[in-house]
Parts: sequence; C-alpha cells; structure tokens
Amino acid sequence: MQKVFLILFVGTLTVLVGHKTMKSSIVMDDVLLKNMEALANGENGLPVVCRWSGDYICPNGGDRVKYIYEGYSLRP
Repeated sequence: MQKVFLILFVGTLTVLVGHKTMKSSIVMDDVLLKNMEALANGENGLPVVCRWSGDYICPNGGDRVKYIYEGYSLRP
C-alpha cells in the first residue's frame, strides 16, 4: 500500500514540476503590438474622399464616382 502512495506522490510531483517548467511567458513589446494592430486594421485605415459621378465604386458608400482620393499619413 505504501508503494502505491509513493508512486502516486512521485507521479503527481513529476507532473506538477513538468507543468511549471513547460509554461512559457511571452513578452510582447510595443513594436509587436503595433504591428499586430496594423495587420488587423488592414489598409482601410486612411480617409477616403469620392468625387463626381463616374465608373468607380466608392468604398465609403458604394456610389459610382469618377475620382477616389485616399489620404496618406507618415504618423505611426
């Protein structure tokens, strides 16, 4: 009976120690979080202005327009 308890104790201890050592802490810095946010937003984060009637479809409302102006930004 003591052998069974000893085997269970050693097995449980091994599992607990293995679980603690297998846990990895992932450190996310600001650059990684900004890159993830940029990938999640896609390329539609810039303002779009549509002008006059034409053949193109405006991404803002789906109207047919002649010109589509997209804003550019150098800010992070």
